[in-house]
Amino acid sequence: MEIIWGIDKISSSSPSAVTIGTFDGVHRGHKKIISELLKKAGQKGLCSTLITFDLHPRTVIKSGKQISLITAIEEKLELLKQTGLERVLVIHFDKKFSQIHYKDFVKDVLIDKLNMKACVIGYDHSFGKNREGNFSSLGPLSRQYGFSLDQVDPYEADGQLINSTIIRQFLADGDVALAGRLLGQTFSISGHVVHGSERGRSLSYPTANLEPLHPRKVRPGNGVYAVDVEYNGAIYKGMANIGFKPTFEELDAPAVEVHIFDFNKSIYGENINVFFKKRLRSEKKFDSSEDLIAQLEIDKEESLKI
Repeated sequence: MEIIWGIDKISSSSPSAVTIGTFDGVHRGHKKIISELLKKAGQKGLCSTLITFDLHPRTVIKSGKQISLITAIEEKLELLKQTGLERVLVIHFDKKFSQIHYKDFVKDVLIDKLNMKACVIGYDHSFGKNREGNFSSLGPLSRQYGFSLDQVDPYEADGQLINSTIIRQFLADGDVALAGRLLGQTFSISGHVVHGSERGRSLSYPTANLEPLHPRKVRPGNGVYAVDVEYNGAIYKGMANIGFKPTFEELDAPAVEVHIFDFNKSIYGENINVFFKKRLRSEKKFDSSEDLIAQLEIDKEESLKI
């Protein structure tokens, strides 16, 4: 898959089938759009091209409001590589870009630079200044410039409409299992292992304290989770706690701690990927270390079953 970083880096004018969107999470609804794009490109002999952004548009349009991301740009591109797309154009989304009228974007970028012959768009997607570019408004332009125009209907799974906003909410609520089903892949956080209080070691449950690589990435709600941990190409079972560690410390901000089962290597300073499979329970303050250890034994047994 070719990755183009910026409109000014486009060098090929091969006839293209194009879709555009944020594609945060590359969830099952997104994959339906991409599938339709690939189908259209195959039928017409076009280059399948997806346009996305380095920043979430709402962080710019809503005056710097921080939108938690399901996937950072690097993660998003890795997932897009798995779909069979030929080309992805990543556009830097800033105030200047947000003010481009959709008609100018279609003419100057989609037609003149990408030689678009087919456009596939999600049912709820809009773009351009004031979000005026959508399936309806693209109709006249498709006739003017001679490209086909197809809209992809909403996608539902488990009786639930799939979109990035809904998935973010499920993650914030701790329902990582449902979020994973809607995504089509297990939600994960990549992070750098840093030193913590090392209290877990004294409880016979040493933890890797995770500093997420992407600070804008959404974190699941506070609680204890069954997880898989990827380290150095191998997968280990484990459990993770997200929260304030109220039994001993009561932190000012939630921390991510991971206990990896049957693992005794020192991995300070290294990176791991944590895959969240199921929330086991909420975070809780215990009366004693003994009570906490007893609960951790139960958590471990539950984690190993998943």
